[in-house]
Amino acid sequence: MNFIKKLLIIGAILPLALFSSTINLDKENIRVELKNNALNLLNFPFIIHEAKLSTESPDDFQVTSKNTSIIILPTASIEAQEADLLVWSVTGDAYLIKINAKGKEQKFAFSTNAGDTIVPMSAKKFETGQIEKDVKHLMKKVVGGEEIPGYKKVDIKRGFTTPDLNMQKEYYYDGGKYRVESWYLSNRTADNLTLDYENFYTNGILAIAFEKKTIEPGQVTKMWLIINKSTVADRIKKEKQ
Repeated sequence: MNFIKKLLIIGAILPLALFSSTINLDKENIRVELKNNALNLLNFPFIIHEAKLSTESPDDFQVTSKNTSIIILPTASIEAQEADLLVWSVTGDAYLIKINAKGKEQKFAFSTNAGDTIVPMSAKKFETGQIEKDVKHLMKKVVGGEEIPGYKKVDIKRGFTTPDLNMQKEYYYDGGKYRVESWYLSNRTADNLTLDYENFYTNGILAIAFEKKTIEPGQVTKMWLIINKSTVADRIKKEKQ
């Protein structure tokens, strides 16, 4: 597979730039109207530590939190679906957002007048534009098999298994802001296996790329991860408190 094809299957976990509505988090009674049976994107001015949905019918919503964004998929229903969305920043600030899932909007950008006090330094270092530039540069280097200037390469050769995969970390690059990892993935099932980005995502991962998304039984492919080291450090520190 040539380099261009490899880049086409890169899944960068980054928030989108355009939104149809902006809401201030500092006001009381925050409400948003989501579109039913559609992916709705909520983007926040800080890195999200945790997001929880409180509702009488939790199976009617799918919620995914990634870096500064939350994706919500409400399932189709005759009646309007309502829920409370609780969002925590990595500094511990909490926000309550009332959701009505029978609206027209699909994308929201949130703002705050207290940005300097609620946005941790780690989040300021990784604003969307800079993240995108850094991720593209690092992924291009690692997928192309090039050295990354200013980063230390460490061969690790550490592996483990899942029900579907044999996974072995080949090496990682360690730099000031980011960690770049290279993995071998081997299909240990008797069927063709399609790799899903969601199965590999954990807090702090900014981008994932696969050499091949579908692998045959016994076949090996490569996976690359770009990790925000500050996000991981903030999370570990918070968990120890």
